[in-house]
Amino acid sequence: MADIQSSNAAKFIRVGTWGKQGEASPQNHWSFELEKNHKLVKITIDHGDLIYSLMFTTKCGGVFHTSNKIGGWNGGDTVTEVNFVNDEEIICIDGTVGNRDGNVVISSLSFKTDLGIHGPFGSPTETVFSLPWNKGSLVGFYGLAGYYIDSIGVYLKPCEEIIRIGTWGKTQPGGPQNIWSFQIEAGQHLKKITIDHGDLIYSLTFITQARGVTFSTNKIGGWNGGETVSEVIFESDEQITGINGTTALSRGSSAGLTTVSSISFITNKKTHGPFGNVRGTHFPVAWDVGSFVGFYGLAGYYIDSIGVYLKVVR
Repeated sequence: MADIQSSNAAKFIRVGTWGKQGEASPQNHWSFELEKNHKLVKITIDHGDLIYSLMFTTKCGGVFHTSNKIGGWNGGDTVTEVNFVNDEEIICIDGTVGNRDGNVVISSLSFKTDLGIHGPFGSPTETVFSLPWNKGSLVGFYGLAGYYIDSIGVYLKPCEEIIRIGTWGKTQPGGPQNIWSFQIEAGQHLKKITIDHGDLIYSLTFITQARGVTFSTNKIGGWNGGETVSEVIFESDEQITGINGTTALSRGSSAGLTTVSSISFITNKKTHGPFGNVRGTHFPVAWDVGSFVGFYGLAGYYIDSIGVYLKVVR
């Protein structure tokens, strides 16, 4: 993730980025933040076979404010204006990552709101990313840009202390018995995750530790068991900073159910996984060190969906 300094950094959670990673010159870093009492009313997108540039327009007290053009050092093919009406708010971005002349870039973008979907703009590839969040959470975007939009991430603000991002997997509502939630209590450290997996992720169990005392959750999912049990053990100063997974339909005797088919846990030290079978639709997502406080989703025979609890790093 790009190291962007923001006057509001302590109030926001940075999620992403997707696209180009690694070091970049200061002129390639970009950041757009919604000021207090400003409403996002328009995004101007210069696109063709990829995303060339972005501009953001806000409104406050009847006055419009437009950001400088981000990216687009050599121009694009089509300029599209996405106008948001009334109290319309973005609740998800979908996109894909591509390659131009050996450089990683954002090849397509869609903006999902509480009223509909705008896009896709650009030319989609097979390297997909998707991030949903609670209405009212979005307070900006950031990333890297030059000739094109090289990477993009989002600034999210919790309506309360903790924000939920996701879920990925099954989208239909489940019964009370299918809803699962794991949160790390204050003063606890996530010590271990036990994963029952095979062709997909069957179950998860979380163990935390505080002052030498361990606490274990009940097994989540796994109503019919898996083939392999793996344990991920975290060092005392190791923290999860992202997950990389896939969702796909189950096969075999309980075929056709949307599930989490594979998952990896990315930390500030290493990547654990993948566990399960990497197939279907990918969902990579990353966040700042110290933001992670838990997971949630739906489960039954398998882990049907997964989302993440994040908090502001103070």
